[in-house]
Amino acid sequence: MDKLILLLDRTAVLFIGVAVGAVIGLAFLGGGDSGEAVASAPAPVVAAAETDISEAAPMECAAQFNRSLTNALAEGDPVHIGVFGDSFGDGLWAALYRGFRGEDDFVVHQYARQSTGFTRYRSLNIFDDMAERLDEQQIDIAVLSFGANDTQGIYTDGAGAAFMSEDWQNIVGERIDAIVQLLRDRGSIVYWMGMPKMRREAFDSQIQQQNAFYAARMRQLGVPFIDTVSLTVDEDGQYAAYLPHPESGERTLARANDGIHMTGQGYGFLTRDLEQRIRGYVDSARAEAMRESERRSAGNESATAGQAEG
Repeated sequence: MDKLILLLDRTAVLFIGVAVGAVIGLAFLGGGDSGEAVASAPAPVVAAAETDISEAAPMECAAQFNRSLTNALAEGDPVHIGVFGDSFGDGLWAALYRGFRGEDDFVVHQYARQSTGFTRYRSLNIFDDMAERLDEQQIDIAVLSFGANDTQGIYTDGAGAAFMSEDWQNIVGERIDAIVQLLRDRGSIVYWMGMPKMRREAFDSQIQQQNAFYAARMRQLGVPFIDTVSLTVDEDGQYAAYLPHPESGERTLARANDGIHMTGQGYGFLTRDLEQRIRGYVDSARAEAMRESERRSAGNESATAGQAEG
């Protein structure tokens, strides 16, 4: 039993928090005990998860315009963006917050929680936590980023599932499906941010297995999957701590010292395309809201004219 506990401690890898607005230092912590992880070597990814991530990139939201969003825009209310995830999601929130800062049309909410994941429901049930957040605040656009803490097995209902085994994918897949459905039931559209290239080869292999699994799942659900690997590699497709700035092309430090997280500017590189997509989506939804308002006005005028003639 002591050996098993020791092995569990060595395999439960957690992330600690990110200081918003600062360059992130070491944020990789070993030796945690999730209470739900099981000791196991990574198993081969099943065929369903071997999808090329790039296949999901061009897809836009399944629901063209959410009714609650068009109603909010018609009333002149701001668009509420909620960022859910782990410590990596915290960095994405900071970047989106900076991107939309000073614009009255957007409010960006920080809902990421450190050391959380789909394999760690005994520490924090993401579904329940998200439902509580949504009870407090209507979210029009939800940005999700999970996976950094999930390179481990799951122990649930008295049985263990090895990382990336068929049982693991079934459990995690069901949890993902439930969360996406929860968000949609509450009137949110959803974007999923994939994880970037990692410096340590073994860890990167696990992360890319998850990326492929999540990309395939998002395609099934009609959720846009934002690939970030292509944004975090050099010309040879290798991990790069310094990346060209999207605007100036200047060589810029984009990765934290741990080889996992990004710097403040680095997170901005990842959210740049997402920010543009959100703006485009909201502009189109605003135009649709205006068309609906015009159609209602025209209908009311026709009805009034009909009553006058009668």
